[in-house]
Order: sequence, then structure tokens, then C-alpha cells
Amino acid sequence: MIQVNQKKDINLYVTKKTVDWLIKNTEVSVFDPVSFEGYQRQINEEHCQKIVDFLCVDFFLPTAIICATNEKFNENVRLRIVDGQHRVYAFRMLREGHKDRYDEIKDKEVPVVVMEQVDEKVEIDTFITINKTSKKVDTSLAIVLKNKINKYADSKDLSMPRAEYLAVEVALKLLSDPNCELWFNKILLEGTTKNTPQLITLNSFVRSTRTLINNMVKKKLLVLDWRTKEEINGYVTICQEVIMAIWSSVAVRWSGLFNDDLEKRRIIQGPIGYASINRLVNILLNEYDTISLKDFKQVIERKIRQISIDDNYWLPGGFFSGFSSESGYSIVANELLNSIK
Repeated sequence: MIQVNQKKDINLYVTKKTVDWLIKNTEVSVFDPVSFEGYQRQINEEHCQKIVDFLCVDFFLPTAIICATNEKFNENVRLRIVDGQHRVYAFRMLREGHKDRYDEIKDKEVPVVVMEQVDEKVEIDTFITINKTSKKVDTSLAIVLKNKINKYADSKDLSMPRAEYLAVEVALKLLSDPNCELWFNKILLEGTTKNTPQLITLNSFVRSTRTLINNMVKKKLLVLDWRTKEEINGYVTICQEVIMAIWSSVAVRWSGLFNDDLEKRRIIQGPIGYASINRLVNILLNEYDTISLKDFKQVIERKIRQISIDDNYWLPGGFFSGFSSESGYSIVANELLNSIK
């Protein structure tokens, strides 16, 4: 038996299964951002191809495939893969593209650990624990999944997790797009930003962006009841445009901070500045009953450039650097608001 989050003992069934059996008797619960069902990331076929290339010359896969079922395990139960989906998918690719080699290895056995009689919450918790230091998509998806099982598990209202999902997708787009120069490679997916070239963690970025997104929904600039992935992409683009409008204006207003000296940007583009400026934007947005996206961006640009506070407030050790709390962010936002000419 093992323990997940020190809350519930999980029955484990340890066995070995052939490659062919795994292909025929397992499935994957892939996360769907439209329905918010599932939890696995999409298959990375490039990664699977590397496994296929290895299998064509050797067969040595000592790490167990971890699976789950809400029943007691028996030979007829179809298992959900918690960890190992890329290996099993690679077996399928090998069967389709290298039939002779597949016939050679299809009866070889792989260790399998089955979590018996568990629900999706346990599967997700296990998936996050296993993948917490894995690829970018795992780290970002973990934020959404954690709240799916902890904060919103019993709620039919998906507005908050959807806003969170949008915030994560916007962060990933900004940090990976060289055209978004102000945020390119400036958001840290895991750990702390100390002694790194990044300025804000994914968690801090998402927490503040989620609030901005919810306020934009109230003003009908966005909706959160999307039906397709194309709609999601459209809303991600809108959020990206708003954030870039904010930060293009910030970079003009406090241009002395946005040069080659990255240390000067650690406050203004870190949690203090990012959250405080978003709060200011929310205050400005709340002055309007309705507003178009175009007008909203113009208001942001005009108001930010009218702020009279100088660069020194934002420097490490400057006046704003001490306001590193939720209440502190509100103080900074009000200082900015009151200084608008």
C-alpha cells in the first residue's frame, strides 16, 4: 500500500504484462479544455518516436507503467494509464510502422503497478506528483488540475477553473513568443525566480491574470462558456493583446527600467508590479458599465502614461519594493491611481 497526500491508503496490485496486452487493455484520460474532463497531457509524438527508435534496436524498460481502475483488478478490467502513456503509445507506433520488430517484442513483459478502486482525484494527485518536475505543459497543467480536484471538485460552475486555464495558456504563449519581447522567457514555470533570468513565477502570474480575466468577463470582453478549442485560442489572443497593451505602456512610462539591466525590472515586472498594475487596470475597467476591447486598450495606454510616479519607486529597495502582499498590491495600485494626472 502507498499513501497519496497522507489522506487515503491506496491498494496497489503489482504485476507484469506483455507489450501486446498493454496496447489492448489500457486507455488514456486526456485533459479536454472544452469539457474540463480528463487530466493527461496530449501525446508528444516526437518523444514517442525516440522510444520507437530505441525499441527497434533494444528492449529495456525497467520502470513500471502505473495504471488505475475504480474496480478490483482482474484480467478483464480496462486500465487507465497514470504514468507511461508515451511508452504504450510508442508500442502502438512500433506495431504500425515496424511490424516485424513488434512481433519480436510483443510478448515481452513490462512491470505494471495498478492502483485499485480509486477515483479520478487520486489519479490526478498521483499524476501531478509524478510529473511535477517534467515538461512545461505538465507544470502548467498541474495548476489547473490541482484546483480542479481541490477547489472546484464539487462545483458545476467552471468559470473559475476556465479563467485559470486561460491565464495559464496566456502565460505559456507570452513566455515562448519572441515577438512578446517584454515577457519572452520572463515567466518561471517551476521554483523561485531568485538567481534566474525570469521575473515572475507562473503561479503569481496566473493568480493575478485570473482576476483580470474575470473582470473582463463581467464587462463582456470575454466569455468563459466556450464550445471549441478555436474559441479558446481566440480568447487567449484577446488576453495576450490586453496584457501586451498594458506592458507596452508600462515600458514607455518607466522606460528607464526597461533596458539591458534586468535587475531594474525585478520589482515592476515581478509579483509586486504585475499584481499592482493589474489591480489598477481593474479599477479603471470598473469605471465603465460597458466598453469595447479597442476602447479598453486605449484607456489603459492613456492612463498608464499619465501616471506621475517616477522610476525610483520601482527599483529594488525603492518605495514599492516593500509591498509584497495582497494588501500591499492594493496600496501600490491606489498610489498609482492617485498619481494619474
